[in-house]
Amino acid sequence: MKTLLSLLRPYEPIIRLILALMYITGLVGLHISASEDLFRLLVPFHLITTGVLLLLFQELPTRSFWLFCLAIFLMGYGVEVAGVHTGVIFGEYWYGATLGLKVFEVPLTIGLNWLVLTIGAGMLWQGRPLPLVVRATLAAACMVFLDVLLEPVAVRFDFWHWKNEQIPLQNFLAWALVAWVFCLLFQLVRFPKINRLAAYLFYFRSSSSLRTGCFCFFNNFLQIFHNQLVIKF
Repeated sequence: MKTLLSLLRPYEPIIRLILALMYITGLVGLHISASEDLFRLLVPFHLITTGVLLLLFQELPTRSFWLFCLAIFLMGYGVEVAGVHTGVIFGEYWYGATLGLKVFEVPLTIGLNWLVLTIGAGMLWQGRPLPLVVRATLAAACMVFLDVLLEPVAVRFDFWHWKNEQIPLQNFLAWALVAWVFCLLFQLVRFPKINRLAAYLFYFRSSSSLRTGCFCFFNNFLQIFHNQLVIKF
């Protein structure tokens, strides 16, 4: 894997540019009615591509690193399966078709998403002169902030849906707890905390979610305004 990373490193600026273009074209494509269906189909490919690249850019991927990745993937996926089937953890919700193949009613990409977010948020605070628990808490807060940005986008594009179309406070509290546990594990498990792509991906995913959320809000505002005009006139 280190040899492969050595081969990829000279192309890092190009890879960053390609990822940026993927996010931008996805953002635009999802908001054009003629291309929305196509870009929904590409969402799982996008998630898998970013996840694979993140793993490839890990410096010195030791055995403990791979065990950590497997643990976060399985725990993230497992908590979502329990959440969907019980409604106890995050509230009552279900997944749509956009995120790809589902097993036990949960897309497999969700486990990968938890892993990508945990590593990305963890790398944001790595190396800062802060206590371990504080770094884990700040990283978890970043993950919750991203979830807040993502919720309106998720519902709009059939990622997942909430009962009665209301996002419960319970969801964010559970997200905070799960994210904190994962980020604490990130701090505790010993492996090189060096990944030149992780923080970049987290920043870009956050900014893309913010832009898409603004688009959704603006579109909803226009729709409400249009409906009011129709009623009035």
